[in-house]
Amino acid sequence: MMTMVRTALDELGMDAKPAAIQEFIKSKFEKEVSNLIISNYKFNIRKKGPGAKRRGRPPGSVAKAAAPVKASAGGKGIQLEDLAAVRGLVGRLGANQVRQLIDVLA
Repeated sequence: MMTMVRTALDELGMDAKPAAIQEFIKSKFEKEVSNLIISNYKFNIRKKGPGAKRRGRPPGSVAKAAAPVKASAGGKGIQLEDLAAVRGLVGRLGANQVRQLIDVLA
């Protein structure tokens, strides 16, 4: 059941409501899972997910001062295309998921 909930969250996103996850599981796996179980699994997945054991700073705070944005033609620094790509990710995934992604990659 945990795998089904994980699959649903991967498809629908971590902000999906238990009822939407329940419908997804029902249509994709043809199984009935109660909202209570879905909520419990979602809590555990979120608790054990990326950034679950952060120490030293509250969630959402910036750990380091942001580097200044440099526009250069030599391939170093941040290019306009880079900013457009980040903006696209924020639009698709949301700012919180992009932060989590950056934390995982950093």
